[in-house]
Amino acid sequence: MVMKKLNYLCLLIGMMMFAVSCVSPEEWHIQYENIVPGPVSNVLVENVNGGAIISLSLPSDIKKQDMMGAKAVYSLTPDGEVMERWTSPEKDTIVLEGYGNTDERIVTLYAVHKNGHISEGVQVIIKPLTPPIHIIRESLKAAATFGGVQCTWDNPLRKNMGITLYVEDSISHEMVVFDKYFSNSIDGNFTFRSFEPIEQHFSIEMFDRWQNYAQTLETTLTPLEEIEIMCKDERGFNIWSLFDDGRVISGDNSSPWRYTYRCDGHNDREQFGTARDFEYVFNYPNGSSGSFWFVNGSTQTLDKWIPGASVVRTPFPIYVTFDMGRKAIYSRMRIIARARSPQFSSDFPVKLDVWGSNDPKTIEQVGDGSREANQAYWSSWRQVNGTDAWKNDWTKIASLTFYLASGENKFYDGIPLTAEDLYAIQNGYDFDFNINLTDAFRYLRWEVLETNMDQSQLTLIGLQYWGSYAE
Repeated sequence: MVMKKLNYLCLLIGMMMFAVSCVSPEEWHIQYENIVPGPVSNVLVENVNGGAIISLSLPSDIKKQDMMGAKAVYSLTPDGEVMERWTSPEKDTIVLEGYGNTDERIVTLYAVHKNGHISEGVQVIIKPLTPPIHIIRESLKAAATFGGVQCTWDNPLRKNMGITLYVEDSISHEMVVFDKYFSNSIDGNFTFRSFEPIEQHFSIEMFDRWQNYAQTLETTLTPLEEIEIMCKDERGFNIWSLFDDGRVISGDNSSPWRYTYRCDGHNDREQFGTARDFEYVFNYPNGSSGSFWFVNGSTQTLDKWIPGASVVRTPFPIYVTFDMGRKAIYSRMRIIARARSPQFSSDFPVKLDVWGSNDPKTIEQVGDGSREANQAYWSSWRQVNGTDAWKNDWTKIASLTFYLASGENKFYDGIPLTAEDLYAIQNGYDFDFNINLTDAFRYLRWEVLETNMDQSQLTLIGLQYWGSYAE
């Protein structure tokens, strides 16, 4: 009998729940038809760059779950499009942005019930602070560089913005659009290229997503002549190579072990073989490829670099030293990543410094010439008591960082990639060198501080340099 009563009770509760769930939106609307919410209250305005943050309270005599929320009705210009910005009942702030100046504006606030009825409007006055695009414009600089114009700027608020370069049309002599670039990087840097080394007039304009424009920068510059620093000669023989001074180490005349003395991470020729040696990294820019260049690898061991160490990956930074064959001034380089699925999952350098020298020390010139002395001099690895003393004898010519359009540079599943990201990943990403660099170097040394996969391994398929030869 008790069980039977319990079953009836459960059935009754179920029927009541079903009845509630079957109330149509029309019936719910009719039920609350006569309710009109009161106005918002406790309104506070915080003016910010290019907008305002408005805090408010919804009417206290209506349950929060019965309210749609509140909305602000406004326009960015006196005669502009009327827009709305909402906040839910769970929040008490509305953020307005996109204003192009610091003029006062009137914003009307409404409370909105779920039945669609709105309250009387409450007007507030906002006075936006200096728009971000004008703050960015204050730091804009333009300078002649190899093959073009390099623009730099600061974007401390990390706002989406664009920059347009205008050049003079040779026929009409009017200023016309040459190219546009979009960014939200804190440290903005972009070079517009493909210009002859002759004096030219340029106009540079910055704008934001709401088409607010900052004052145009007018400048006359003479771009520097830029050529590709060729990796092969006219016969197809390699000009570039991995740096090896060619001397015999007492008791060990193996080139791979010479690299180990210097902590260079590309010494494992025995593992990867000639087909994956450094020289093949240059085939892709010339139209034929199929080989990858690996630096370190998942099977590399510390004991190959550090006697007696456990079998683990070599540490960061990754060092690679190049002999470029002849002296050159470097303006930029292009790194082409290995194509891999998912995209951006190959080991790609995202933070690296590039150093130049014309007289790098040989192994015998470091301390007593021992492996211990060399590894301490040529690295910062704590496992070998590294001091990075080699930096006192080299010149830093670039500090380079790679970012995707999203502002990220570490791979993860589902990472968002734009069309521009995919193009750069598949066709190469250009890294600009220091704009005022005038010294020429034969030897280059990479110091890779981070990769997108956070493991001390590189996998490249192409590498190109541009600049000019010293002789």
